[in-house]
Amino acid sequence: MTIDTLADLERAVAEFQRLQNAPHGSADERRRRELDAQIKAFAVQHPGDMSPGKPDGSIA
Repeated sequence: MTIDTLADLERAVAEFQRLQNAPHGSADERRRRELDAQIKAFAVQHPGDMSPGKPDGSIA
């Protein structure tokens, strides 16, 4: 799976989060690493397309 659109990104992030407790050395852990690399690559290639993260709750 490549991440080409924001919809792809949303699916990848959801899968990444589902795999957060993948056992070390498992196929799920490898998949999580692949997703991590793909998500980061999308962020570098499409910096203006990324939505801002959740606010940290601080008062500026």
